[in-house]
Amino acid sequence: MAFTTNFGSGDYEDVLQNYSKTALQQAESISNRPFESYGGERVAGFTDEELAGRARAAELAGSGLGYDELSQAMGVASDLTGFTYADPAAIQARINPFLQGALDPALRQIREQQEQTLQGVGAGAARAGAFGGSRQGVLEAETLKGFGQQQADLIGTGYAQAFDRATTLMGDEAARRLAAAGALSSGVNQMRSMEYSDADVLRALGAEERAMDQARLEVPYQDFLRQQAFPTQQLQARLAPLGFGAQVATAAPTVEDPSFLQKSLGTVGYLANIAGGLGKAGIIGGSGSDALFKF
Repeated sequence: MAFTTNFGSGDYEDVLQNYSKTALQQAESISNRPFESYGGERVAGFTDEELAGRARAAELAGSGLGYDELSQAMGVASDLTGFTYADPAAIQARINPFLQGALDPALRQIREQQEQTLQGVGAGAARAGAFGGSRQGVLEAETLKGFGQQQADLIGTGYAQAFDRATTLMGDEAARRLAAAGALSSGVNQMRSMEYSDADVLRALGAEERAMDQARLEVPYQDFLRQQAFPTQQLQARLAPLGFGAQVATAAPTVEDPSFLQKSLGTVGYLANIAGGLGKAGIIGGSGSDALFKF
């Protein structure tokens, strides 16, 4: 809206009085404007991707994904906390296969050699005509003693080796079970992480889209704010030559009649001083000149 003031005709006091009255009436009009709320949308809602990601995350949280596997891994680890090499039953269970597979054949071979040697002693005694004699008995006793020592040595060495092998097997089995439990637990955690990561990707994509929607919503809202502020900015420009600042422009008094205006501005001499000041500033000219204010 254009606002024109002609200083080329009439007295400065009357012109300034009319100028001020018009400006203050505009302030009254602005101050009496009812509150106008913004009717547009201000907050962008969740996008479809965000809702899908949230739903997926909630589903995973309630599904107990990996709980059974993790419980199994913890059970294995708990069992191994009581592991010991001093378990006779566990050691015996691993010794027996070794004895049957390695020690027993060696003992049978020694016994066969013993039988063959005793048969040779008996045959020699028969040829010498001393079969059943004391000499044959001494030879057989020496033979049995020698083979008995061999068997004892073999059994002692075999059991020692079997024990070492059994404890080694027990340790290896414990280590394998513990490693398997760790791998199971790690796999479960990785699986859960991947599932939740997929849900997070959906939410991240949706959040980017929502940010763009929010930015689009801000454009009409900022236009609305500028529109609401425009009349007050015009009033500020009109009151500036009268020495009124932004505070007066944002809370202008109500003008009811000219006498109230005169009280507000002081005296006619004050108006003349304002006019003189405006003239010195070059805002208004001398007699016969016109000054045009448009805002």
